[in-house]
Amino acid sequence: MADIALSLAMLFFAGLLRGFSGFGFAIAAMPLLSLLHPPADVVPVVMLLQLAVSLQGLRGAWAVADKPSLGRLALGAALTTPLGLWALTMLPAAPVRLAIAVLVGLTVAILGGGFSLSRTPRGPLVLVFGAMSGLCNGLAAMPGPPVIAMYLASPMRAEAGRGAMIVLFMLTALAGLVPLALLGRIDGQVALLALAGLPEVWLGSALGAALYARSPDARYRRVALWVLAATAVAMAARVLWN
Repeated sequence: MADIALSLAMLFFAGLLRGFSGFGFAIAAMPLLSLLHPPADVVPVVMLLQLAVSLQGLRGAWAVADKPSLGRLALGAALTTPLGLWALTMLPAAPVRLAIAVLVGLTVAILGGGFSLSRTPRGPLVLVFGAMSGLCNGLAAMPGPPVIAMYLASPMRAEAGRGAMIVLFMLTALAGLVPLALLGRIDGQVALLALAGLPEVWLGSALGAALYARSPDARYRRVALWVLAATAVAMAARVLWN
């Protein structure tokens, strides 16, 4: 019972971050829940909840999202998500956690060091970011780090990037759930845990969205970087403690 209560509290926190940032759910939920459960068991739960929570505020997100980058990111992610899922089933948990921690840590170091782009990426380069996002999605239900890095480094308004990420992460959840279902990884236990966590995720997301509405872009960027940094530390610590 203690593990279930703690898991639900983690999901509420992840929902809060998602509501504020547009991307925080999987990035927080995956490493936190992996402290209690194997990553291969957590991935389908996180993807189910990612899909469900993305429906909350989807219309508003679509209205302000940067459509050109969103389309290319979605295409790249769809192509590589199955490859990431295959790697998830073949690789031991520790290297997967460590690889994601290193990726997130590099993202924080680059963005925290002041790196920025003079204009928003377009064309084939966006496909590359999308492909990296798909690999992270399949491996750890965390499509965010490459996409977050691209949007935070660009001069795009936070609202446009945040909206695009909300839509994209709904699509990446769909892209991951289809092969997981075909592989038989979505069973009754997974569905029950996702259903139990849904109210907490929705409540946290609604509270986070209300906080975002009262926050300037500079605070949004700071919170995003802190979330990424905490994710990297949590995942690395999980590997070193075992």
